[in-house]
Amino acid sequence: MKPTFFSITILLVLLTSCGKQSSDYKSLKAQNDSLMNVKLALQNEVDGYFSAMNLIEQNIEKIKNTQNTISILPLGQDLNDDQRTKINEDMVYLSEMLQANKDELARLKEKLKKSGFKSNELERTISRLSESLEEETAKTAILQAQLLAKDSLITQLGSTVIDLGKNVEELSTEVKVKETKIKEQDETIHTAWYVFGTRKELKEQKIITSDGFFSPQRVLQSDFNKNYFVRIDARNTKSIPLYSTRAKILTSHPKSSYTLEKENDNFVMLIVNTSEFWSVSKYLVIEVE
Repeated sequence: MKPTFFSITILLVLLTSCGKQSSDYKSLKAQNDSLMNVKLALQNEVDGYFSAMNLIEQNIEKIKNTQNTISILPLGQDLNDDQRTKINEDMVYLSEMLQANKDELARLKEKLKKSGFKSNELERTISRLSESLEEETAKTAILQAQLLAKDSLITQLGSTVIDLGKNVEELSTEVKVKETKIKEQDETIHTAWYVFGTRKELKEQKIITSDGFFSPQRVLQSDFNKNYFVRIDARNTKSIPLYSTRAKILTSHPKSSYTLEKENDNFVMLIVNTSEFWSVSKYLVIEVE
């Protein structure tokens, strides 16, 4: 039986369709393979981070165990040479381990910084490990100082450990300076000022000004007297007694963040949302009678 024109047409359509499907399949497969390669590379990178951090955590435990071993040894004039040698070796080991792990953490930080991969959990873990290493560094320095105080015959400590001991006081001072700076910054961030007074008093202190009789009143526009204000911690100040039967807020603060209530016929400002209230201005000006 000879093929008809209709059967030949159907065959051509089917062959064309199969060819197109084959082309689409290859394109989709190539895209899928590319995505799988990206996923595999990302997984390997993440695995590398966690593998390195797990090793650092294990090393920190080794450092702690070595510190504990040294701290329970009986120290005195009857300490033999072998014991002193072992202590010296352990102290050098501690110093080298601390430095090696600090270097590895620095490498991880730099690698994560350059990488396109971002993870808050990884950054928090690296930060926690850095703090742990600094803590163990301080403990090792203190331990070395204790060893030298208890047994004057331990004199062969490695140079890096000796330097570590010399820096104990410097480390302590640095920590105190940082704590003081953080406290000062925290107080500055949360400091606010308020003042209340009659229109005349506020004008005398240049807190409110007006260029003319018909000019609008302006607040804190010129060189006003800052010493006239009361300094407060914005986090802890929830109420401000105004000692007046009339009160008008002149500075900008969200109305939903405060209320004016009367107590014994006098107004008291109640701040119901401190962060919202001080978000616009750290200065509060209230006009009273």
